[in-house]
Amino acid sequence: MATKRTTAPKAAQKPKLPSVQVRIDRLNDYEGSNIKAFASANIGGAFAIHGIKVVDSQKGLFVSMPSNSYINAEGNKRYSDVFHAVTAEARTELNEKVMKAYEQALEEQQDESEDESEEESQGITPNM
Repeated sequence: MATKRTTAPKAAQKPKLPSVQVRIDRLNDYEGSNIKAFASANIGGAFAIHGIKVVDSQKGLFVSMPSNSYINAEGNKRYSDVFHAVTAEARTELNEKVMKAYEQALEEQQDESEDESEEESQGITPNM
């Protein structure tokens, strides 16, 4: 009688992460606000996330996912993420892309400010 040959299970392969594109929707420069920017992300051309925030805390800048607030049984306000990455690798990639987009937006804003300052010092008025 022939015996059935069993194969060892293949090593679990990490799923390939979908492409992530991020844009900064708005830089927030209101005095006293910890929120520095609002961003949106497109994941794999199939899903969009709006309401991502770049927040400045005592520990530095971090990315905050969109969330809902609620009052728990003890009467304390709590937050629940509407969207979150499932794996550490996905979270790291999304956070890095949001921060990179934020830094680029800041650079562009600074370049625009410098251009406006140069025009003002040369007596050039911008077209309106």
